[in-house]
Amino acid sequence: MKRIGQVLYGGSSARQGRKKKEIEELCELFVVGWKPGSAIAEVELAEPPAQMSLFGYIGEESLKAFLNGLLRIKDEPIDTLQMVPTGFDPGVLQTCDFLGRVLDHGVDLVTFQPVRVDALAPVTFDRHLREKLRGLLGKPLDQRQVEKVGRLEVLDGHRGLQGRLWEADGTKWLCIFKPEHLELLPDIWLRTVKVIGEAVIEPNKERVLNVVSIVSLEEEIAEGTLGGEAERLPFWTSLTLEELAELQGVQPADDVDQISALWPVDDDPDRMLAHILEERSARRGIAREGA
Repeated sequence: MKRIGQVLYGGSSARQGRKKKEIEELCELFVVGWKPGSAIAEVELAEPPAQMSLFGYIGEESLKAFLNGLLRIKDEPIDTLQMVPTGFDPGVLQTCDFLGRVLDHGVDLVTFQPVRVDALAPVTFDRHLREKLRGLLGKPLDQRQVEKVGRLEVLDGHRGLQGRLWEADGTKWLCIFKPEHLELLPDIWLRTVKVIGEAVIEPNKERVLNVVSIVSLEEEIAEGTLGGEAERLPFWTSLTLEELAELQGVQPADDVDQISALWPVDDDPDRMLAHILEERSARRGIAREGA
Protein backbone atom coordinates (compact mmCIF):
# COMPACT_ATOMS: atom_id res chain seq x y z
CA MET A 1 0.00 0.00 0.00
CA LYS A 2 2.76 2.44 0.93
CA ARG A 3 4.67 1.59 -2.24
CA ILE A 4 1.58 2.15 -4.39
CA GLY A 5 0.92 5.44 -2.63
CA GLN A 6 4.45 6.53 -3.44
CA VAL A 7 3.95 5.66 -7.12
CA LEU A 8 0.61 7.50 -7.26
CA TYR A 9 2.28 10.55 -5.78
CA GLY A 10 4.76 10.48 -8.64
CA GLY A 11 7.84 8.78 -7.22
CA SER A 12 9.40 5.34 -7.39
CA SER A 13 8.37 2.77 -4.82
CA ALA A 14 11.88 1.32 -4.76
CA ARG A 15 13.79 4.57 -4.26
CA GLN A 16 16.13 4.90 -1.31
CA GLY A 17 15.42 7.03 1.74
CA ARG A 18 12.29 7.87 3.70
CA LYS A 19 8.99 8.11 1.91
CA LYS A 20 6.64 11.01 2.47
CA LYS A 21 5.50 10.80 6.07
CA GLU A 22 1.91 11.63 5.21
CA ILE A 23 1.78 8.86 2.58
CA GLU A 24 3.14 6.32 5.07
CA GLU A 25 0.61 7.32 7.72
CA LEU A 26 -2.42 7.34 5.40
CA CYS A 27 -1.53 4.01 3.73
CA GLU A 28 -0.93 2.16 6.98
CA LEU A 29 -3.21 -0.83 7.65
CA PHE A 30 -4.43 -1.82 11.10
CA VAL A 31 -5.70 -5.29 12.02
CA VAL A 32 -9.09 -4.80 13.68
CA GLY A 33 -10.44 -8.37 13.65
CA TRP A 34 -9.41 -11.99 13.31
CA LYS A 35 -11.52 -15.08 12.63
CA PRO A 36 -10.18 -18.65 12.87
CA GLY A 37 -10.74 -21.46 10.41
CA SER A 38 -9.70 -20.13 7.03
CA ALA A 39 -7.79 -17.33 8.76
CA ILE A 40 -9.85 -14.21 8.03
CA ALA A 41 -8.14 -10.95 8.96
CA GLU A 42 -10.07 -7.66 9.01
CA VAL A 43 -7.95 -4.59 8.35
CA GLU A 44 -8.70 -0.88 8.12
CA LEU A 45 -6.89 2.09 6.66
CA ALA A 46 -5.74 4.96 8.78
CA GLU A 47 -8.39 7.65 9.22
CA PRO A 48 -7.72 10.65 6.94
CA PRO A 49 -7.29 13.96 8.78
CA ALA A 50 -10.30 16.21 9.26
CA GLN A 51 -8.57 18.99 7.35
CA MET A 52 -7.50 17.38 4.09
CA SER A 53 -3.91 17.81 3.00
CA LEU A 54 -2.40 17.15 -0.41
CA PHE A 55 -2.52 13.41 0.30
CA GLY A 56 -5.95 13.30 1.95
CA TYR A 57 -7.46 10.21 0.33
CA ILE A 58 -4.23 8.56 -0.81
CA GLY A 59 -4.86 5.53 1.43
CA GLU A 60 -8.21 4.77 -0.18
CA GLU A 61 -6.86 5.50 -3.66
CA SER A 62 -3.90 3.18 -3.04
CA LEU A 63 -6.26 0.41 -1.95
CA LYS A 64 -8.32 0.84 -5.12
CA ALA A 65 -5.17 0.84 -7.25
CA PHE A 66 -3.91 -2.31 -5.51
CA LEU A 67 -7.10 -4.34 -6.01
CA ASN A 68 -7.87 -3.07 -9.52
CA GLY A 69 -4.25 -3.56 -10.54
CA LEU A 70 -4.09 -7.16 -9.36
CA LEU A 71 -7.38 -7.89 -11.13
CA ARG A 72 -6.07 -6.44 -14.40
CA ILE A 73 -2.77 -8.33 -14.19
CA LYS A 74 -4.63 -11.57 -13.52
CA ASP A 75 -7.27 -11.25 -16.25
CA GLU A 76 -5.70 -9.14 -19.00
CA PRO A 77 -2.80 -9.84 -21.40
CA ILE A 78 -0.25 -7.58 -19.70
CA ASP A 79 3.16 -8.73 -20.94
CA THR A 80 5.59 -5.86 -20.29
CA LEU A 81 6.38 -3.46 -17.46
CA GLN A 82 5.22 -0.60 -19.69
CA MET A 83 1.68 -2.04 -19.54
CA VAL A 84 1.37 -2.39 -15.75
CA PRO A 85 -1.68 -0.75 -14.13
CA THR A 86 -1.69 2.68 -12.51
CA GLY A 87 0.11 2.66 -9.18
CA PHE A 88 2.33 -0.31 -10.07
CA ASP A 89 6.05 -0.35 -10.82
CA PRO A 90 8.82 -2.99 -10.41
CA GLY A 91 9.04 -2.28 -6.68
CA VAL A 92 5.31 -2.90 -6.19
CA LEU A 93 5.49 -6.07 -8.30
CA GLN A 94 8.39 -7.34 -6.18
CA THR A 95 6.36 -6.78 -3.02
CA CYS A 96 3.37 -8.63 -4.49
CA ASP A 97 5.65 -11.51 -5.50
CA PHE A 98 7.01 -11.62 -1.94
CA LEU A 99 3.42 -11.86 -0.69
CA GLY A 100 3.06 -14.95 -2.87
CA ARG A 101 5.50 -16.87 -0.69
CA VAL A 102 2.61 -17.84 1.57
CA LEU A 103 1.48 -20.11 -1.29
CA ASP A 104 4.60 -22.23 -0.66
CA HIS A 105 3.48 -23.03 2.88
CA GLY A 106 0.16 -24.83 2.55
CA VAL A 107 -1.95 -21.78 1.59
CA ASP A 108 -3.84 -22.23 -1.69
CA LEU A 109 -5.07 -18.67 -2.15
CA VAL A 110 -5.57 -15.29 -0.47
CA THR A 111 -8.79 -13.35 -1.19
CA PHE A 112 -8.99 -9.58 -0.74
CA GLN A 113 -12.64 -8.67 -0.08
CA PRO A 114 -13.36 -4.91 0.19
CA VAL A 115 -16.10 -4.13 2.72
CA ARG A 116 -16.71 -0.39 2.78
CA VAL A 117 -15.19 0.67 -0.54
CA ASP A 118 -17.67 1.08 -3.38
CA ALA A 119 -17.22 -0.35 -6.90
CA LEU A 120 -14.39 -2.71 -5.96
CA ALA A 121 -14.53 -6.40 -6.79
CA PRO A 122 -12.82 -9.02 -4.62
CA VAL A 123 -9.46 -10.29 -5.89
CA THR A 124 -8.00 -13.75 -5.35
CA PHE A 125 -4.22 -14.06 -5.15
CA ASP A 126 -3.34 -17.58 -6.32
CA ARG A 127 -0.57 -19.37 -8.22
CA HIS A 128 -1.89 -18.17 -11.57
CA LEU A 129 -1.62 -14.53 -10.48
CA ARG A 130 1.80 -15.11 -8.95
CA GLU A 131 3.06 -16.60 -12.22
CA LYS A 132 1.82 -13.51 -14.10
CA LEU A 133 3.69 -11.28 -11.63
CA ARG A 134 6.87 -13.32 -11.93
CA GLY A 135 6.61 -13.22 -15.71
CA LEU A 136 6.49 -9.41 -15.64
CA LEU A 137 9.57 -9.38 -13.41
CA GLY A 138 11.40 -11.78 -15.70
CA LYS A 139 11.63 -14.45 -12.99
CA PRO A 140 11.15 -18.21 -13.45
CA LEU A 141 7.47 -19.05 -13.59
CA ASP A 142 7.72 -22.10 -11.35
CA GLN A 143 9.71 -21.49 -8.18
CA ARG A 144 8.62 -23.06 -4.94
CA GLN A 145 9.86 -25.30 -2.14
CA VAL A 146 9.63 -28.98 -3.00
CA GLU A 147 10.75 -32.35 -1.69
CA LYS A 148 12.58 -34.71 -4.04
CA VAL A 149 13.88 -38.25 -3.55
CA GLY A 150 16.57 -39.70 -5.79
CA ARG A 151 20.18 -40.74 -6.18
CA LEU A 152 22.85 -38.06 -5.70
CA GLU A 153 25.54 -38.17 -8.37
CA VAL A 154 28.24 -36.10 -10.10
CA LEU A 155 29.38 -33.78 -7.31
CA ASP A 156 31.13 -30.66 -8.61
CA GLY A 157 33.05 -28.10 -6.57
CA HIS A 158 34.52 -26.10 -9.46
CA ARG A 159 31.42 -23.96 -10.15
CA GLY A 160 30.18 -23.66 -6.60
CA LEU A 161 28.95 -26.56 -4.52
CA GLN A 162 26.80 -28.52 -6.98
CA GLY A 163 25.58 -32.04 -7.65
CA ARG A 164 22.99 -33.86 -9.71
CA LEU A 165 20.01 -35.72 -8.36
CA TRP A 166 18.34 -38.45 -10.43
CA GLU A 167 14.75 -39.30 -9.53
CA ALA A 168 13.40 -42.81 -10.08
CA ASP A 169 11.56 -41.69 -13.23
CA GLY A 170 14.77 -40.32 -14.76
CA THR A 171 14.13 -36.64 -13.95
CA LYS A 172 17.45 -34.88 -13.36
CA TRP A 173 18.02 -31.88 -11.04
CA LEU A 174 21.03 -29.63 -10.68
CA CYS A 175 21.38 -29.23 -6.91
CA ILE A 176 22.96 -26.05 -5.53
CA PHE A 177 24.21 -26.75 -2.01
CA LYS A 178 25.05 -24.40 0.83
CA PRO A 179 28.51 -24.32 2.47
CA GLU A 180 27.13 -26.05 5.57
CA HIS A 181 26.29 -29.11 3.41
CA LEU A 182 29.95 -29.68 2.51
CA GLU A 183 30.68 -32.17 5.29
CA LEU A 184 27.57 -34.24 4.47
CA LEU A 185 28.20 -34.71 0.76
CA PRO A 186 31.00 -37.34 0.84
CA ASP A 187 28.82 -39.66 2.93
CA ILE A 188 25.69 -39.35 0.78
CA TRP A 189 27.28 -39.36 -2.67
CA LEU A 190 25.89 -42.19 -4.85
CA ARG A 191 23.18 -42.84 -2.27
CA THR A 192 19.42 -42.40 -2.20
CA VAL A 193 18.62 -39.10 -0.51
CA LYS A 194 15.70 -36.80 0.26
CA VAL A 195 16.32 -33.19 -0.74
CA ILE A 196 14.18 -30.22 0.29
CA GLY A 197 14.72 -26.92 -1.46
CA GLU A 198 13.43 -24.26 -3.82
CA ALA A 199 12.81 -25.58 -7.33
CA VAL A 200 13.47 -23.33 -10.31
CA ILE A 201 12.03 -24.54 -13.60
CA GLU A 202 12.51 -22.50 -16.77
CA PRO A 203 11.71 -23.45 -20.38
CA ASN A 204 14.61 -25.13 -22.21
CA LYS A 205 16.87 -24.98 -19.16
CA GLU A 206 18.10 -27.54 -16.66
CA ARG A 207 15.93 -28.00 -13.58
CA VAL A 208 17.58 -26.36 -10.56
CA LEU A 209 17.08 -27.14 -6.88
CA ASN A 210 18.45 -24.65 -4.34
CA VAL A 211 18.95 -27.06 -1.46
CA VAL A 212 17.74 -26.20 2.04
CA SER A 213 18.24 -29.62 3.65
CA ILE A 214 19.38 -33.09 2.59
CA VAL A 215 19.27 -36.46 4.35
CA SER A 216 20.28 -39.98 3.37
CA LEU A 217 17.41 -42.45 3.12
CA GLU A 218 19.52 -45.58 2.81
CA GLU A 219 20.35 -45.59 6.52
CA GLU A 220 16.66 -45.32 7.40
CA ILE A 221 15.83 -48.18 5.02
CA ALA A 222 18.62 -50.35 6.40
CA GLU A 223 17.66 -49.76 10.03
CA GLY A 224 13.92 -50.15 9.47
CA THR A 225 13.99 -53.15 7.11
CA LEU A 226 17.14 -55.14 7.78
CA GLY A 227 17.94 -54.29 11.39
CA GLY A 228 21.39 -55.10 12.71
CA GLU A 229 22.01 -57.72 10.00
CA ALA A 230 22.75 -54.97 7.46
CA GLU A 231 25.53 -53.55 9.61
CA ARG A 232 27.38 -56.89 9.52
CA LEU A 233 27.32 -57.16 5.72
CA PRO A 234 30.52 -56.03 3.98
CA PHE A 235 29.87 -53.05 1.71
CA TRP A 236 30.97 -54.82 -1.48
CA THR A 237 29.24 -58.16 -0.74
CA SER A 238 27.03 -59.36 -3.60
CA LEU A 239 24.17 -61.54 -2.35
CA THR A 240 22.17 -63.96 -4.46
CA LEU A 241 18.53 -63.23 -5.21
CA GLU A 242 17.46 -65.94 -2.75
CA GLU A 243 19.71 -64.51 0.00
CA LEU A 244 18.32 -61.01 -0.53
CA ALA A 245 14.75 -62.32 -0.44
CA GLU A 246 15.41 -64.18 2.81
CA LEU A 247 17.11 -61.17 4.36
CA GLN A 248 14.19 -58.91 3.46
CA GLY A 249 11.51 -61.43 4.42
CA VAL A 250 9.98 -61.70 0.95
CA GLN A 251 9.83 -64.23 -1.88
CA PRO A 252 11.66 -63.60 -5.16
CA ALA A 253 9.49 -62.97 -8.22
CA ASP A 254 9.09 -65.94 -10.56
CA ASP A 255 8.19 -64.06 -13.73
CA VAL A 256 7.74 -60.61 -15.27
CA ASP A 257 3.97 -60.61 -14.66
CA GLN A 258 4.54 -60.64 -10.89
CA ILE A 259 6.79 -57.61 -11.21
CA SER A 260 4.31 -55.79 -13.47
CA ALA A 261 1.51 -56.33 -10.96
CA LEU A 262 3.51 -54.45 -8.32
CA TRP A 263 4.97 -51.76 -10.59
CA PRO A 264 3.74 -48.19 -9.79
CA VAL A 265 1.24 -47.14 -12.43
CA ASP A 266 2.77 -43.65 -12.73
CA ASP A 267 6.26 -44.99 -13.55
CA ASP A 268 7.34 -46.16 -16.99
CA PRO A 269 9.42 -49.36 -16.55
CA ASP A 270 11.19 -48.76 -19.86
CA ARG A 271 12.34 -45.32 -18.75
CA MET A 272 13.45 -46.73 -15.41
CA LEU A 273 15.47 -49.48 -17.11
CA ALA A 274 17.03 -46.99 -19.53
CA HIS A 275 18.02 -44.79 -16.58
CA ILE A 276 19.64 -47.75 -14.76
CA LEU A 277 21.57 -48.84 -17.85
CA GLU A 278 22.76 -45.29 -18.51
CA GLU A 279 23.88 -44.96 -14.89
CA ARG A 280 25.82 -48.25 -15.04
CA SER A 281 27.48 -47.26 -18.30
CA ALA A 282 28.58 -43.92 -16.82
CA ARG A 283 29.99 -45.69 -13.77
CA ARG A 284 31.98 -48.12 -15.90
CA GLY A 285 33.40 -45.19 -17.85
CA ILE A 286 34.53 -43.49 -14.64
CA ALA A 287 36.11 -46.74 -13.44
CA ARG A 288 38.02 -47.18 -16.72
CA GLU A 289 39.33 -43.61 -16.56
CA GLY A 290 40.58 -44.16 -13.02
CA ALA A 291 42.24 -47.49 -13.83
